[in-house]
This record gives sequence, structure tokens and C-alpha cells, in this order.
Amino acid sequence: MSSVAALAATVAVLLAAGIPRSRPRRAPASASPARRASTDPLARVGRPLRRAAGRRTDPRLDRRAGAVAGVVALAVLAGPAVALVVAAAGALALRWRQLRRRAPAAPPRLERDLPDLVDLLALAVGAGLPVPGALAAVAPMAPEPLRADLDAAVADLRGGRASDEVVVSLGQRWGRAARPLVHALADHLRYGTPVLPALERVAAEARTTRRRAAETRSRRLPVLLLFPLVLCTLPAFGLLTVAPLVAGTFDSLRGGHLEAPASVAP
Repeated sequence: MSSVAALAATVAVLLAAGIPRSRPRRAPASASPARRASTDPLARVGRPLRRAAGRRTDPRLDRRAGAVAGVVALAVLAGPAVALVVAAAGALALRWRQLRRRAPAAPPRLERDLPDLVDLLALAVGAGLPVPGALAAVAPMAPEPLRADLDAAVADLRGGRASDEVVVSLGQRWGRAARPLVHALADHLRYGTPVLPALERVAAEARTTRRRAAETRSRRLPVLLLFPLVLCTLPAFGLLTVAPLVAGTFDSLRGGHLEAPASVAP
């Protein structure tokens, strides 16, 4: 009875792990679903089962049915306990993969280097340089991920391109993270607005964004350290502390059992 319950729990865990929580990513045009299903061993095994159940054509259902069939076969050959452990490990791996897909992407390199670039521009502008001259002065000392784009912008300025167009093109290359900086420089070049206070405000906002991103990554660190803690540290702690105590207890019990008949008087 316990074996049947363990087998039912195994199948339930695997089925629950296979329920899709979000829409799957669109596959590239070079790899069609039929071609991927034909090369997937789980899909090959699960396709007849899905057809026998009368379900619609779906590669995910084929893979899920094949995985369930594999776990059932493992339960028959190696025992329900082993199959339950394998199914639980597969469920955890699948959930981890789904969480990684749904997790927000790590902040790009631009968001980490943008405050340094804005501080350099503020220093150059505060020293009396115009925006084109500040860009040319800052480009050799800019952070490495931004240096190539700044060199291209300086080359465009020397080639006679308008300064505001060069700044806008930088914003198109760097994306949404650089939009406040681009707006501050473009407004100064087009309308003559004060650029130094705007750069100081942009630098403060960029530093705040970088600090919040670092705090977010630091809050994820305990979760990432949980797996090596459970898999490595706790077993080692148990072996070093609990195992000697248990071994000593067994030795004392065995010694007492052996000495007991010798202490009995005739």
C-alpha cells in the first residue's frame, strides 16, 4: 500500500512540475516544433501515450507524458522511493529554470558605469568646457563599455555633425538607462538650459539606481547560498558533530553489553 502511495505521489509531483506557468518562448525559425519533438527521447515516448489519452497535439504534453512514463518505469525497476527522489529533483530543477526565466534581468553594464560617466562630464563642464569639448575630454577616461560609443560620437563631432544629433544618437545606442543624460545634454544644446545642475541631478539619480540594483542583488544572495548550505555545510556539520556522538553511544552500549555477563556472580 505504501508503494502505491509513493508511486502516486511521484506521478503527482512530476505532473505538477510540468504545468506551464508562463507562455513558452518562441522557438527560432530554424528549429521547428516537429523537428525538436522528433529528436527528443521524452517526446518520442510520450507521443503514443498522449494520443491514447486523446489529448491535442502539443510537444510539451509529449515531453510530460514521456517523463511520467520514465518515472513509472523507474519506480517499477528501482522502487517507488528512488522514483520519488528523482521526480522531486526534476521538479525542483524545472521550477528553478522557470524562476530564472521570470526573474528580472541583471542590470546592464551601462547602468553600473553611467554614474561615473556623468560625474566626469559634470567635472568637465564645471571646468568651463562646452558639451562637445567635454565629450572629447571624457572619452579617453570613460568606462570601458562606453568608451567605444563616445569615441564614435567624438569622431562624428569632428566630422561636422550637429552636437544635438550626436547626443541623440548616443541615447539610441545606450537605451532607456541613458535617457535622462541625453535629455539634459540635448536640451542644453538646443535651448540653452543650464547643463551643470541637470548633470548633477542625473548623477544623483544614476547613483541611486545603481545602489538599488546592488541592494536587489544582495537580497538574492541568501537564496543563492541556501543550496550550497543545505547540500554541503549541513551534511559536513552532521558528520563532524552528530556522527561521533552516535558512534560513541553505540560503542558504549556494545561495551556495556559485553561486560554484563562477566559481572554476574555464580
